[in-house]
Amino acid sequence: RIAIQIMTGILLHCLGLLWIYLLFTQTIAFEAIYIPLALLTAYPFWSSLLFIFSGAFTVFLEKRRSPFLVSYTLGANIISACISVIGLLLLSTEFIIYSKSSKNSLWPHVMVNSFQNICSY
Repeated sequence: RIAIQIMTGILLHCLGLLWIYLLFTQTIAFEAIYIPLALLTAYPFWSSLLFIFSGAFTVFLEKRRSPFLVSYTLGANIISACISVIGLLLLSTEFIIYSKSSKNSLWPHVMVNSFQNICSY
């Protein structure tokens, strides 16, 4: 349970780096620009730090029990849960906006089509 928060933070940060890579390479590959809403808000970067801090507080609480650490860990876990809900809302909003306004075939469609082609073999 403790490592999950830290690993979620690391994974989310890597996802943000992937989105930045796709943002810079899509102009060359698709001659179009699509900026993910989560990347505009920098959600992968600030939320990953909060998840890592929340996991670190939990690790410290396991090693030393004190009322001070219990209150900080509880607060960090509540904030972490709220940040998760914000991330779900951001991604859901992005999927809705993209599905309503997409006329060009950008990287999400190309990746899905490539995956379908791979699976058909």
